[in-house]
Amino acid sequence: MSIARILDHFTGRPSSTAPRVQHDPLRLATAAVLLEIAYADGTFSPAEDGSVESFLANRFGLAQEETKQLLAAADEIRKKTVDHFALTHYIRKNTPLADRIEIVKTMWRVVYSDGKLTEYENYLVRKLADLLGLEHHVMIDAKSAVLRERDS
Repeated sequence: MSIARILDHFTGRPSSTAPRVQHDPLRLATAAVLLEIAYADGTFSPAEDGSVESFLANRFGLAQEETKQLLAAADEIRKKTVDHFALTHYIRKNTPLADRIEIVKTMWRVVYSDGKLTEYENYLVRKLADLLGLEHHVMIDAKSAVLRERDS
């Protein structure tokens, strides 16, 4: 299923008799990418959940219930597709560089929230940062900034 069809399904555009909460495609793609990171080590811990929820609520000005609904819809997307390119391409096309850097910082916060970084988490953040159009040194700067945050 293409990202356009998936996002259309969750933004309420297709005709349907069932009422559906409409979500902005950029919000959905961002939440789905962050959830992919949160589940990278096999578990989605409360600390990771807090980082993802906080980022989405602050970034998009969402109330707690709106954030939870967005995460539920994004989790369905995450379960139905592993098309990292389509999700990140949509974000890259519709988000300025500074916001993409913040998304990558949030990825690092999520993977470090349990105090350890697995090889797969490291690989996945690097891959997604690259797909988001961040140069390697920018991704490393984002990682370093998050590590400094954790140390302070």
